[in-house]
Amino acid sequence: MDIDEADKDNPLSVVEYIDEIYAHYPKQEISSCVSPGYISIQTNITERMRGILKDWLTEVHYKFELMEETLYLTVNLIDRFLERQPIARKKLQLVRVTAMLLACKYEEIFVPVVKDFIVISDKAYARG
Repeated sequence: MDIDEADKDNPLSVVEYIDEIYAHYPKQEISSCVSPGYISIQTNITERMRGILKDWLTEVHYKFELMEETLYLTVNLIDRFLERQPIARKKLQLVRVTAMLLACKYEEIFVPVVKDFIVISDKAYARG
């Protein structure tokens, strides 16, 4: 079964590149994965705190009615950042809000405004 059969005559579908596109996906996936023990480089952040962070992100995702892809990208961005950059515990909230804003800009049609992110972070940060 060829899932692209219906689109073979549609020039917008670029079916002739499908093999290259599918060959690219595994490479891209490998480059965006984090190592399982990455949290060990963090001296101020634990696995438990990461779990609390994910719960908060899920609540915000639900409250803002965001797409699931936005939530997944947010968690991926946070994990990739924390794998490379040790941060202080007090900066974790800034990292999570920033990652969600970036993910929204990438995935969503209607992006929540920065003011909304300031409010959900209990006004711990201000714009500017």
